[in-house]
Amino acid sequence: MKISIGTPAIDAFVILDTGGHLTWIQCEPCVECFKQLTPIFNPKNRSSYETVSCNTKLCQQVWSLVNNNTCNYEVTYADGSATLGDLSVETFRFASTSGKHVSIPKIAFGCGHNNSGFSNTTSGLIGLAGGDVSIVNQMHQEIKGKFSYCLIRVELLSIDSNATSHISFGDNAVVSGPGVVSTPLIPGQSLYFLILESISNGNKILPFKSSKISSNTQGFFNVCYASKNDIINAPKIVAHFTNADVELSPANVFTQLDEGLICLTMVPDEAMAIFGNLAQANFLIGYDLVAKQVSFLPKDCTKH
Repeated sequence: MKISIGTPAIDAFVILDTGGHLTWIQCEPCVECFKQLTPIFNPKNRSSYETVSCNTKLCQQVWSLVNNNTCNYEVTYADGSATLGDLSVETFRFASTSGKHVSIPKIAFGCGHNNSGFSNTTSGLIGLAGGDVSIVNQMHQEIKGKFSYCLIRVELLSIDSNATSHISFGDNAVVSGPGVVSTPLIPGQSLYFLILESISNGNKILPFKSSKISSNTQGFFNVCYASKNDIINAPKIVAHFTNADVELSPANVFTQLDEGLICLTMVPDEAMAIFGNLAQANFLIGYDLVAKQVSFLPKDCTKH
């Protein structure tokens, strides 16, 4: 996602993370930084930049360390990538459907001086989970708990460099109309949990069991098929959430791993079940944190 930060503003490309709370970008001075496409944010050149003091409620809302009365944060992700730096506030600017940018001051974010494990296509991460420091909670007055996105299929990125996904906030994020299905968010959770009741494979319904599974498989894609012309005659697969049947296309559950080799992208995991970005492609997916529900609408996201 492209955002602009600071006064004067600098563009940053950040990973969209519905499982993370804290928004952060790489900052000068860099003790350890990965290469990125845009210039690294330098707080010394920004008049609206401030660090957060240790004795504030904001500092206490994140896992923090104290360093010279400055609130430091540290986040390590499941894949081992990590970021550490100063908890700060700054003005964030977002593109708008009106054609003008919307500026929101005093957004809390991490100014990362030690960062590792991320690719050079990003400047950092924008946290869209439901925690106190999540950007969706910080912008609640403006967006009233509503955001939606439409993810293009990942294969298109290698075919068309201009292909982009889209995200909306506020009233423009409402997902409605024929074909929309909605399911409740489990209340009281800062992450977004849904109830998956079963998955149907053709005419066979497989009840979902929340107990831990055991598996002898290794690696990610371990159910694969030989395929001519990279096409597979797959049965209809439907994820049955509470009050919402989400029919998945073959592109949502199979991927071409190599020429003539198609693999199932559903994999066993003993920790938790994640309805991932491959499964979400070509759906307009809307979150309403006030109504506490998520909505799905099948869509060609290249045209949304």
